[in-house]
Amino acid sequence: MRMILTFTVRSGFLAGVLSLVSSSVWAQSQAAGTAARTPVPDEDPLSEATVVGASARAMARIPGATTVVSERELQRVQPMSATEALRRVPGVYVRDEEGMGLRPNISIRGMDPTRSRRVLILEDGIPISLAPYSEPEMYYNPPVERMGRIEVIRGSGNVLFGPSTVGGVINYVTPAPPLRETFSLRTVAGDRGFFLGQLNYGNRVGNAGFVVSALRRQGDGFRRMGFEVTDLYAKVVLQLGPRQELMARFGAYDETSASTYLGLTQSMFERDPRQNPVPNDLFAVQRFSAALAHTWTPSTAVQLRTIAYGYTTSRDWDFQRYDRSPQPNPSLTLEQQATGQPVLYDRIVGDRSTPGGAIYLRDESLSSDRAYQVFGVEPRLRLRFHTGRFRHDLDVGGRVLHENSVVRVLLGRGALSRSGELASEQERNGTALAAFVQERWFITERFNLVPGVRVESYFSDIVQRRDQGVDINRRSNSHLVEVIPGVSASYQWPAVTVFGGMHRGYAPPRILPTINSSARDRLLAAEESVNYEAGARLSVGNWLRAEGTAFLMNFSNETVQVSGEDTEFASIGQTRHSGVEAAAQLDFGHVLHWPTSVFLGLRYTFVDARVVGDRNFADGARRAVDGNLVPYAVPHTMMTTLGFETPWGLTAQASWMYVSRHFTDVDNRQIPSADGLFGPISSFQTVDFAARYTHRRSGLGVTLTMKNIQGYFTDSRGIPNVYIASRSPAGIFPGGFGQTMVGVQWTH
Repeated sequence: MRMILTFTVRSGFLAGVLSLVSSSVWAQSQAAGTAARTPVPDEDPLSEATVVGASARAMARIPGATTVVSERELQRVQPMSATEALRRVPGVYVRDEEGMGLRPNISIRGMDPTRSRRVLILEDGIPISLAPYSEPEMYYNPPVERMGRIEVIRGSGNVLFGPSTVGGVINYVTPAPPLRETFSLRTVAGDRGFFLGQLNYGNRVGNAGFVVSALRRQGDGFRRMGFEVTDLYAKVVLQLGPRQELMARFGAYDETSASTYLGLTQSMFERDPRQNPVPNDLFAVQRFSAALAHTWTPSTAVQLRTIAYGYTTSRDWDFQRYDRSPQPNPSLTLEQQATGQPVLYDRIVGDRSTPGGAIYLRDESLSSDRAYQVFGVEPRLRLRFHTGRFRHDLDVGGRVLHENSVVRVLLGRGALSRSGELASEQERNGTALAAFVQERWFITERFNLVPGVRVESYFSDIVQRRDQGVDINRRSNSHLVEVIPGVSASYQWPAVTVFGGMHRGYAPPRILPTINSSARDRLLAAEESVNYEAGARLSVGNWLRAEGTAFLMNFSNETVQVSGEDTEFASIGQTRHSGVEAAAQLDFGHVLHWPTSVFLGLRYTFVDARVVGDRNFADGARRAVDGNLVPYAVPHTMMTTLGFETPWGLTAQASWMYVSRHFTDVDNRQIPSADGLFGPISSFQTVDFAARYTHRRSGLGVTLTMKNIQGYFTDSRGIPNVYIASRSPAGIFPGGFGQTMVGVQWTH
């Protein structure tokens, strides 16, 4: 077994943490006597597994930049997915893929957005990625229709959560069961066969409350990428007494869609961005989850919450194999191959007159079949106590998590084959042990110092049973231990909170799945960074909310997205991200004491993410990339929202978003390649509109939503006004297609 121990914490900080823990242990014996004089901050319902919280005082507990997308804002926006709602969070960029948000691509502060792999995404405090440590990609996105709010942490508060602390934490919070019987039925129809149907029912019986949800979503897609999604969800909360509560939640998710890794060439995009060269590619995911959360509050100064969870995910992706240029037929003799006689292709699409302008589709398929199991237990203890004249809030906790993955790649004999010869098979097992401690030390009632540290230990065991069609039995294992410190400080006035902090960012090594004709995965090195931030939050009455943060992230190794390779990502070494993020929400109606709310929302993010030093790449060449922009790090994003909400049930808003020009490769190539894999992405703008009317007495409501209105405009050839969203993993993926939806909802 190979032991790797990495400690990058200064001795002074460790000594401070040790003294912090020792003083906390001593103070626990005083907790009973000090509980009466230690007021409990406004807390959220215990049945909600919050990361940030809904109240202003709960927000103040989190060190660093934090944002909450409230239930009210979700109702105003009427997003098609949770990732669309996240576009309203400063510092966050969401890249489109298939148009419906089925697979989230979220970037925080300029980091690679693909599969949200550098964002720790939770649902009710529980991780939901395929395998949180070894394969953190997000191939599942919980429906936004059953969310109560979305919490986002981007600063040093990340040390409370792991395993990845490089980017940020996003927690989708489902609502608590209602206090009385509630029934709602919703249906939405739109362009291209779009349909959504949802049924919710909740009630309280004795000391138990529950809520159940069933959702169906389907459509033809924007580029002949039809999809069908079914989501079932249930939450039960049982009051075991005045000081204990038990929450159980269950979920089932099933998706089938015609998604693909293969994008368009440049000429195909210019001729018709609506086409899909491989309409028979098929993606299928099934997910089942269960969790129990026990909360015990023996006094106003002590709370212990323990979550046990487990989920299984199967992710199968079948896609047609292809070449970028004609290839010799391997079934022929060497003499015949020397004559250049090519493979007999199933189809050839694109412009064959331009090198790289066509895609040569083989009558063969590749099936990437994967199965994942994740089980974990996480206790979290919160203490409030005094030492002398100082008040303390202490968070202590840990995690035990086991993940198992079975990965198979099959090569099919026909383009429509959903199985075939087993090319590779691998089983991965990993066990993680983690612990954290973070204390908010009230030096004064206004000035807080928040040191914290997280320790991650991960044991992995990988067995390769078959590789490149040959049976083998190769085993490898490793053990990683990482110490992840952070510290922040804040000063609070009645309306303003200023803060600053730093923390170590770390993301463990991970397996890269193949995305094209190759049948071999790769291992990627860990990512490490040192992150700094300073900012302020402003809250004035119920009419003004504002926040602004400056940040700096120094990476010793960063992973970015690449095009045209066997896998989607590659390490590029040292990088530096700096920038600012800001947001403001102003309600003129409240300022002028109108009964109608008239609101204006502004959001802006600037990111300067650059490579530090030249690099040796996989092809053996050393290239001058020092100072180049990091791929897919968007320099400028901004959004403006203007709307109103009347007391008699009518709400409407319009949003405008701008995304600036950015690069897709580390060489920052200015001229697009014919195959669509390289080149810049031009700036683009989108316009959305949403309106909702609810008749309060009957509970009947109607909605109208128009997404990407600019996408309805066409040129003289009838080509829609869409944009290039991505050139990776294997060509151009367009975004910005217009979508109109009309809905009816009844709540009783």
